[in-house]
Amino acid sequence: MNHLKEKLIREGRRPYVIAPGGSDSLGTWGYIEAIREIEQQLLIENADVKFDDIVVACGSGGTVAGLSLGSWMSSLKAKVHAFSIYYEPDYLYEIVQGLIDSLEADVASRDIFNIQDAKGLGYAISTSEELKLVKDIAEATGVVLDPVYSGKAAYGLLKDMSENPKKWEGRKILFVHTGGLLGWYGKIEQMGPLVGNWRRMDLP
Repeated sequence: MNHLKEKLIREGRRPYVIAPGGSDSLGTWGYIEAIREIEQQLLIENADVKFDDIVVACGSGGTVAGLSLGSWMSSLKAKVHAFSIYYEPDYLYEIVQGLIDSLEADVASRDIFNIQDAKGLGYAISTSEELKLVKDIAEATGVVLDPVYSGKAAYGLLKDMSENPKKWEGRKILFVHTGGLLGWYGKIEQMGPLVGNWRRMDLP
């Protein structure tokens, strides 16, 4: 990608390389703005809500870096909990620290968020328990999580709540849905037995 960038520059063009997952300073700033939007929504709705924790799935680190910095700098001051679906936590702390440093924020990544492993069997590999949870949440709330990111984060959160109930007791939690519904295309056959009677239709 860098070779292509250099080639385009030599041709007089102005390329911009987007990092994997959008995890660069610009992508990080996007989720700082997301925190600002959350603040505004709470003010507009006069919501008497004070979130103690923000929970989100973590892939390449940009979302977590932005949410953590945004919460740290804002009036929210909520602790961010990232559930990693790919990298080991120690490596992610380093990645996020690099993103924080790129914005010249004087704070250590480990001081403003924590990371827990939620890979399970591996990236984009779902257990029947994880898929069943996603199905149950959709049936109960109408909110459809994806099987690769937000579904694993929700599964990791509920597992941690079960294993460490005191840690979460009485906490008001904001769960950030990061999208990713296209991840369902590879899970149709695996999901079939969990949803009962269904029929697949392949359209031209």
